[in-house]
Amino acid sequence: MVEDETLSTNVLQFAGKSFDYDSTVTVGGVEFAIFARTETETEAKLRPELVRMRVVVPREWVQYEEASDTLLLVAPGGSAGPARRRAAGATLLEPEEFRDQGIDWHRLTLPGRHTLYLPKKEEPRLLAAEGRSALGVPP
Repeated sequence: MVEDETLSTNVLQFAGKSFDYDSTVTVGGVEFAIFARTETETEAKLRPELVRMRVVVPREWVQYEEASDTLLLVAPGGSAGPARRRAAGATLLEPEEFRDQGIDWHRLTLPGRHTLYLPKKEEPRLLAAEGRSALGVPP
């Protein structure tokens, strides 16, 4: 498992973006790492709004790649799949379901311009009452 210092001093490359380590929560006995990023919704608007994004992933899936000095995601029994390439554009207009680094993801849009990325196989645990409470997601 990646040490706390490695998590906090490196970025996670996910969906064509860089995310910083934010915190760790335990849900159903599984430790999850939370990575966060804030970006401008779109520069094309007169008054662009901020979008707050979080990636929630089992901590054991986070691997450090020394060659690129970044964090990657590897699901158990798998290997690091290709990173998703994305063109510049509004985050809230991206597909809700996609594959990145060999893992199937679901993007949830929450009130207040918050976006949450969850691995589809962990979604039932994270969206149950305990998970929602730990993540601060309304019921």
